[in-house]
Amino acid sequence: MKLKHLLFIPLVAGVLSACATETYVSKENIDKFGDPRVEKFLIRECIVPERDIRIAMASHFDFDKSDLKPEDKASVDKLINGIRNLHGQIAIVGHTDYQGSDDYNMKLSLRRAEAVKAYMQTQLDASRYDWEVKFYGKSRPIAEGTSLEANAQNRRAYVLFEQTQTQAENPFCEPPKPDRKVFMAMTSHFDFDKADLKQRDKPSLDDFSSNLQGLKGRILIAGHTDYQGSISYNEKLAERRAESVLQYLQTKLDPKQYVWEVKSFGELDPVTQEQTLDANALNRRAFVIFKEGELPEEPLPQN
Repeated sequence: MKLKHLLFIPLVAGVLSACATETYVSKENIDKFGDPRVEKFLIRECIVPERDIRIAMASHFDFDKSDLKPEDKASVDKLINGIRNLHGQIAIVGHTDYQGSDDYNMKLSLRRAEAVKAYMQTQLDASRYDWEVKFYGKSRPIAEGTSLEANAQNRRAYVLFEQTQTQAENPFCEPPKPDRKVFMAMTSHFDFDKADLKQRDKPSLDDFSSNLQGLKGRILIAGHTDYQGSISYNEKLAERRAESVLQYLQTKLDPKQYVWEVKSFGELDPVTQEQTLDANALNRRAFVIFKEGELPEEPLPQN
């Protein structure tokens, strides 16, 4: 898994010209964390440099149900096994399809997110993590329309883990505020061996952008591929996919309002381990995650 860069930038072009590194800010600044701008931002999020990030999706909920299916438990289990000995933040975000009233679907999406949390807490030492549960009902679909297929895709929950320090390790660290906004979106229609953003994924990103108007925080874009190709090639392809999402979002948002981060998973974190045409298509994707929060008071240094 490759963490390319984290930038607070004044211009869209800044991302493409900035120094690409394997670290949280840059290798140069790893040696000078005494810089108050860098240190203050790390304290606010309690983020570990070169941290572990994991993403999972539960996408097999039955209509009007919140029970986790075996195939979704397998996806969540993979995340659990990777974080068992780590500290961090776990955000779980629940959604529904369009059927039912707004109020009912908000409650149903909460039950779905809580079901994922309850399952994870049977497998993990819950005290090692700060837990966030978010629920948006039917207000943020990833599939347009009201077909059976679209409804099935929209019945989902996302899980995001980010490695952090604990308050024992850093007394300034605090759990995330319960009222902060966390949004996630997914682009899942990349062609084989391509990084071009498809037209059918743009409405989802447009909705994602509209939810961020007036907010500040971090945007993480994580690129993925299917199994075809070498690991090194797929890492670069996944990075290009994430960059194409970043460039599109920066035409819709004010780049100065966010800290932008691009991460490449390549083929190493598939939604499904099957290698059918449908499975390969599902694994060619990018996740986009926004977490509301304060920004550094000045732009972070760049190379």
